[in-house]
Amino acid sequence: MKIVLIDPRGFSDGLNTGLGYLAAILKEHDVAVVDFNNKLGNEESRLSAVKDADVVGMSVKSFTLNEALRLAEIVRKINPNVKLIAGGPHITIDGYNFLKENMIFDIGVIGEGEAPFFEIASGKKQEDVKGIVFRKGEDVVVNDAYGWISNLDALPFPDYSVFDSVGDGIASYLLVTSRGCPYSCTYCSVGNVIGKKWRARSPKNIIAELVQAKEKYRSEAFKVLDDDFTLDIKRAKEICRLLIDSKLEMRWSCPNGIRADRLDEELVSLMQQSGCNFVSIGIESGDAEVFEKIKKGEKLGDVEKAVNMLKSAGIKVHGFFIIGLPGSTYKKDRESANFGKNIGLDSASFGILVPYPGTEVYTILKNDKSVRWLDDWKHGFHIGFKPKSVFETMQYTAKEMKKAYYLNNMAFMKLRDIPVLMKLLLKSAFKV
Repeated sequence: MKIVLIDPRGFSDGLNTGLGYLAAILKEHDVAVVDFNNKLGNEESRLSAVKDADVVGMSVKSFTLNEALRLAEIVRKINPNVKLIAGGPHITIDGYNFLKENMIFDIGVIGEGEAPFFEIASGKKQEDVKGIVFRKGEDVVVNDAYGWISNLDALPFPDYSVFDSVGDGIASYLLVTSRGCPYSCTYCSVGNVIGKKWRARSPKNIIAELVQAKEKYRSEAFKVLDDDFTLDIKRAKEICRLLIDSKLEMRWSCPNGIRADRLDEELVSLMQQSGCNFVSIGIESGDAEVFEKIKKGEKLGDVEKAVNMLKSAGIKVHGFFIIGLPGSTYKKDRESANFGKNIGLDSASFGILVPYPGTEVYTILKNDKSVRWLDDWKHGFHIGFKPKSVFETMQYTAKEMKKAYYLNNMAFMKLRDIPVLMKLLLKSAFKV
């Protein structure tokens, strides 16, 4: 069977690890990955790969939804009879409505896609494949959930050799060492997308993948994409020790973010010794009252302590913040920028809240009669040059959120960035 997987253009850098795992699982078939997120241009010639494909799989995030639909239209014109499958976070959150609203797709994969996609490719009847939503006549049918993969070591390492964006190698390899998140942050959909139960790969299995990355892709660095890399501090320390002993000498970072309260002095020291030079921390708000309401289970004091430990070890720290959280105001969100400066963050990024279905924030806003909905949640944008809030309140308007977004992000701009971005930012900053 010929299978083509497509990653639409988005805002995040790096190869799609989900498609990498699918490519590895489907190795008995003829698999190709068309990666528009990391390689632009030649769209017509690159999409010609779907001409004789049996199955086309599309990775869909909420902020790549429109682009995914545009590409799907082209795919369907090139190959009218192809089985078109959508997967990814957006489908897991809203698969039923997605298929109802977008007749062009035949199947949606909900949750981890490895097993359902393998069974579809193997010819199993749709009715018998768990973890999918599919079209049956005019109806959309949602099958039972597949369940989360418990033994991640049993998965093959991702195969990036079939990505059309990977040429001579991968300078900075993307690594997933665990899946799931047991926390209940009010704004976050990670638990719904990848599971509340935290499942971790063994340290030896992780090192084996990095050895392959260095040999196969000539990778000199790697990025840990976990949502909870340091949840098990003992395991994180063992990984660091094995990295030191392996003498791989690969620089590494945690750009997706680690929890401030899951660090200690020994772990930070081992991270630095093993090559870690950068981490992100999810802070969300510098206002104590707003921070408390998001139910992270941390204190702002934990954040300050973590930043101090990391910076003392020579590790740069980036902070993630959210604009528009319940209880916040323009003034409070502007103070978050000052908080980030005062604790010594090397950099920070501020995104506008998008209330995803299934999150507590979504329920809070839906039940609050003072909230004015401006658009469907699917049309919200956290980041980019055209951020968009889909709601506003009497205390905090969408225009104010957008203004806070630009001013806070500009507050952390480096001088070298200002000449390139200032004109565009100022042009959009004060317009709804």
